[in-house]
Amino acid sequence: MCSTTRQVAGVSGCTAGFSTIGMIVAFVLLGLLLSPMLGTILSAQRGFVESRDRARAAGSVRYAHLALTRFMRLAGSSPVGLPLPGIDPDPDGDGVFNDIRLRSDYNPPDGDTNDAGEDLTFFLRADTMYVRYGTGGTEEPYLIGVDSLAFTYFDRAGEVIADPDRIGPRAISADVTIRARGDRHADPAERTLSGRVRLRNGK
Repeated sequence: MCSTTRQVAGVSGCTAGFSTIGMIVAFVLLGLLLSPMLGTILSAQRGFVESRDRARAAGSVRYAHLALTRFMRLAGSSPVGLPLPGIDPDPDGDGVFNDIRLRSDYNPPDGDTNDAGEDLTFFLRADTMYVRYGTGGTEEPYLIGVDSLAFTYFDRAGEVIADPDRIGPRAISADVTIRARGDRHADPAERTLSGRVRLRNGK
């Protein structure tokens, strides 16, 4: 392609190069070639971010579930023989088992539940699971980004206990389900953790 013309020793000729139109065409072709690659890169980036968020949500739920079930196993324990109502399955009294109060005397066993980790209430507010220390005590966020918290209690025969007054003296196990908040199009199973914990207050 000839972009400029010059006179050398009385002979007309042209200098090799690109015209403006040629450069535009080249850029258009280059863009067409790179578009699929750019789409692949952006798609991979989105997939990485979504996978990271799912892994982070699953990790947070796993940590909260392990800690919560540990406190549930300890509920009602007292080496010095302090009579305790171990588990209160409905501390807010709304008839729904989506919160729990756990009391024990182990840290140290001194005849009261005033020490750290001995009187804990777990509940949801908006999209956060909170823990409250003692009766009317301080509240702290425990897990941010939670869709639901649910407890199902079972007696010795494996039957579900629906009466909250019977859970304390009769429940020997409970299913604990925590679901992390996620995109509404995502599979809830990817951010849900459910497991059964053995209780010590069942008779």
